[in-house]
Amino acid sequence: MTTMNIQMSKQNVMEPWGFRLQGGQDFRQQLTIKKVQPNSPCAGRLSAGDSVLGINNYDSRQLTHAQAQNLIRQSGNNLQLTVLRNQSGLERIDSLKPKGPVKFSPWRQQ
Repeated sequence: MTTMNIQMSKQNVMEPWGFRLQGGQDFRQQLTIKKVQPNSPCAGRLSAGDSVLGINNYDSRQLTHAQAQNLIRQSGNNLQLTVLRNQSGLERIDSLKPKGPVKFSPWRQQ
């Protein structure tokens, strides 16, 4: 695993950064990058599965999802994320598995 500071910029405040954030203190999960849009300001810089440790030099590990989103929105045209990247990719796959019992099983008849 590697910790990285990633600097990003965009031309227009209305342009989206191009990534989807998941988790937060309110979900009892580490903030992580769920998806990266191709041809977006963050494409090639962020990867799905990156853990977000900081937003603009602010420790984001105790933030709720909404607080993290607000910090990102308030960053204007320049954003710095500190991320923890898993080099092997194996832990990313494991983190997508459900952590509890499956609540919906359409193949099962009741």
